Amino acid sequence: MMLVKLKFIMFLIFVNFSYFSNLLSSESLENVLIDAFNYYPDIKKSKFDLKASRADVSISKTDFLPSIDLTLSQGRKISKSNPDTSSYNYTNLNPSSLDLELSQPLGATKYLNLKSAKNNFLVSEFKDKSLVQEVLYKATKNYYNFLKERFLLDVAIKNEKNLIQKFDATEKRFSFKDVTKTDVFQAKARLAEATSKRLEAENNLEIARSDFKSVVGRDPKIIWYDTKDNKKITGSNPKDWSKFAKMPKLPNSLDNSLALALKNNPELNQIKLELENSKINIKKNGLNFLPEFSITGTYGKSLESTRAINRKETYEITADFTVPIFNKGHNIYNLNKSRNQASSSSNSLKTKEINLIHDVKSTWNKIQSLISSIESLKISVESNLVALDGVSKEAGVGTRTTLNILDAEKELTEAEANLVNAQFNLIDSSYKLLKSCGLMNLNYLEIK
Repeated sequence: MMLVKLKFIMFLIFVNFSYFSNLLSSESLENVLIDAFNYYPDIKKSKFDLKASRADVSISKTDFLPSIDLTLSQGRKISKSNPDTSSYNYTNLNPSSLDLELSQPLGATKYLNLKSAKNNFLVSEFKDKSLVQEVLYKATKNYYNFLKERFLLDVAIKNEKNLIQKFDATEKRFSFKDVTKTDVFQAKARLAEATSKRLEAENNLEIARSDFKSVVGRDPKIIWYDTKDNKKITGSNPKDWSKFAKMPKLPNSLDNSLALALKNNPELNQIKLELENSKINIKKNGLNFLPEFSITGTYGKSLESTRAINRKETYEITADFTVPIFNKGHNIYNLNKSRNQASSSSNSLKTKEINLIHDVKSTWNKIQSLISSIESLKISVESNLVALDGVSKEAGVGTRTTLNILDAEKELTEAEANLVNAQFNLIDSSYKLLKSCGLMNLNYLEIK
């Protein structure tokens, strides 16, 4: 038993030392979100994708300009003739030419390409917003999850400490024949269970720390002790959650939440644009059945330098009218393909709207339920504290057994853990609602 107490005391010293080292810096959700935004590589990648999409728009605009080609040539030509054996005839030429060609294709394809490029740029913007929302939500969730696991570890440590004292007291009372051997083994069993819960809480805290670091890029820096008197901020655990948790500003009603989600949700807006682009592709593939018209203007100048200089200039304008007759059926297949893609995007949009409405409604109702539940759990914690104190006093006069005390300890621990979990779920659900409404961004959260 002394070995168990020694290990527990050493563990408490280690925990206190580890978290006392964080006194020099404090953590806040604002710092966490800023660091996650600056650290996460996919956000940087998304910014480059946006630049590429913006370049595609510029390229599409240049399709309205004509193309101009300039061709220059310079050469030398030598001709030799032998009309008979008594005379030879040599001719030297230095031909030079200059050709300037201007062509302008006419048709509706370039207008559709520009509209499609603009939509693709907007799609990239919504993808970027969706990614930023996801990263900020994950950072928020992992931050509060780390807090939750630290609170639960405090609950487990306190419970184990109390059960060690109860076990010691039970052993002493057994030595005076005040309790039976059964009471000793019951206390020992509950202590072993509490130790197991504490070890599990330690592992969960390390997992939460790893999850936090994977998104934010560093370990959490949370002060668990007051810098003035070194008292634990979580001394009245779990009621001190409000010292760390911050409820975001939520929409004022379910209807308002639904309206914001259907208007601002980036995934939904992305699918809307993809549907619009698929309709543009139908129009573009439909143009493959229509004739094409283009105008080409050419200016040419040539020069042949011999004894007499010959110069020649040419001017030409050409109108081309091309009628597609048969291209292996590609135009038909491409048109059918674009129609199928449009139908697929339309169904995806309907599915996304259904799922989004369901998510907003369920999250909103969960928030309302958790608010009521937390008030009840606070009463449960206070009641269990009173009940434990009463059972302990009654056991002192012999009207309660050791098992009654252990049961009261367990009920208090479970009530505290339930309260911590409910507080975390409320925070998590609140930010999840913001994400569904398209409001999970630094501007809405007023973070600069």
